[in-house]
Amino acid sequence: MSGKYSIDMSKAGFLGRGSFCTCHKGMVVETGELVAIKVYKSSQPDFCKVTALMKHERCVSVLQKLQEPFEQPADTKLWNSQMDALKPARLFMRLLDHSKDMNGEPGYDTDDGKLYVVTELAQQSLQDYLSKRRLAYAPPSKETVRSFTKAIIMVMAGLHAKGFVHLDMKPENLMIFDGRLKLIDVDGCVEIGTSISLDDESISFSPCYCSPEWASFVVQNGEEDYEISAAPDLDVWSVGCTICELVTLEAIMRKNCNKLTSKHGSKGKLKFMTWLGGLKCSPVPAAVQEFDAELLQLMTKCLLVCPQSERLTCAEALDSPYLAGHELQRRKSSPLMIQAYEEEEEEPEAEPGANM
Repeated sequence: MSGKYSIDMSKAGFLGRGSFCTCHKGMVVETGELVAIKVYKSSQPDFCKVTALMKHERCVSVLQKLQEPFEQPADTKLWNSQMDALKPARLFMRLLDHSKDMNGEPGYDTDDGKLYVVTELAQQSLQDYLSKRRLAYAPPSKETVRSFTKAIIMVMAGLHAKGFVHLDMKPENLMIFDGRLKLIDVDGCVEIGTSISLDDESISFSPCYCSPEWASFVVQNGEEDYEISAAPDLDVWSVGCTICELVTLEAIMRKNCNKLTSKHGSKGKLKFMTWLGGLKCSPVPAAVQEFDAELLQLMTKCLLVCPQSERLTCAEALDSPYLAGHELQRRKSSPLMIQAYEEEEEEPEAEPGANM
């Protein structure tokens, strides 16, 4: 990108890898500012390169739209008065720059022919935090779980109010930027109401976090030309799974998925999706019930509700007793230091004549 950035290709600079890209720490050469740089893989078959370009263009487009000021959506279920003062930069990872083609549009860099997306740099993902807690056998406190729950639901309510569905919500796609929780990995986002086909290579999902109706869609897709409409309800289920993981410290569906995969080999995941698609009762683990009765109610009445039509939106869930009736408290052990609706505290100015 004309020498504007340097990429740290060392082990310490590696941030993550996906099917189509890798992410590394980088630096703005002129200022020394640290950034994250997503590099789409170039050594791929031509059909993968087409998909990579599609994901790159979508990523740039969605990130740009997410930073535009909020407007209340026509669907009143996707808005809550608690969102009135929200600023997009507090919910969504900020796009700083991206590779451009010769016309100045998102595309292959004119210098080296690669695809880049440059964003602000996070400190850790929610998955990183949970992994550390699991290794230390130290689940978060009730206060920390409640604070994270509020932040997660607020982020997703904001995404849905913007008119998008994520389709792959899970702990690794939520990251902490200077004490705030924000959404990342939006190159698979689609607009609400979009007809989705699994033939679309740019769509990603994770079986252990997907909803029963998405699981049914995946199973039926193998039998006929079948599509599903992108709806916020799909993400709401994934949000519920993610929040439960704050208590269990592992994906609540993974044990069953692994069991079926071990037993049935390559057919195991399809059997898991068939089981999930037929689920009739909320799969909230007993550990959640023992941990907090109000959190259990949030799961069974709002988020992890099997009939899609009875599932609440994230905006509606903000009014649940678990979130509406308590002041959020913070523990020093929590990396989440500030909610999206809160202003950052400014450093007090020194008094005139004070010793510096």
